[in-house]
Amino acid sequence: MARKPAEQTVHPDAILHAAATVFCRQGYHGATMADIAAEVNLTAGSLYHHFPSKQELLLAVLDAGLGQMISAVQAVVEGDAVPPEKLRQIVQLHVQSEIDNVNIAAAVIFESRALLEMPGVRDQYVRQRDALEALYRRVIEDGIACGDFRALDVGIFVKTMFGALNWVSVWYRPAGRMSGAEIAEEIARTFLASLRPGAGMP
Repeated sequence: MARKPAEQTVHPDAILHAAATVFCRQGYHGATMADIAAEVNLTAGSLYHHFPSKQELLLAVLDAGLGQMISAVQAVVEGDAVPPEKLRQIVQLHVQSEIDNVNIAAAVIFESRALLEMPGVRDQYVRQRDALEALYRRVIEDGIACGDFRALDVGIFVKTMFGALNWVSVWYRPAGRMSGAEIAEEIARTFLASLRPGAGMP
């Protein structure tokens, strides 16, 4: 099949999903712009017309994954629900985002190290990552302050949550015994149980 010429438009989302797929399959360092262009039936020149470098394309993939999640989580955190319900909702959002965008989620996990090696774009990625973590910390801290959650090391707890939630994209299978919503609810119940006052205490 002939490749599309540079002047023929391709939706940026299609390019981002193609890039995420290739990064997952070959790794950032093993992927080429030609590989990504082929994934969406473009010429390499067409791809450079949209994204001038592989580095900028990786940043756009990571930005798509984190940016959308930050917006959705922030809306919940700034709402009127009590902390346990907020936590349940953001866990559900996080898990659903992981399984709806498996390749992008996997790229965020596995290729973020490559991004951290790029001084020109590292700070932007770190700011987004830290912004998402801060939203989770806020929910946990509010829950502790009002007595819904037990006192604990919030930073360690949130990093533990991220480890569990981000890895869902790696092991989730659409034909598995539980749906994405059921998995999210089970994970939320597990973390909420561990946060109950008195939980885990001798």
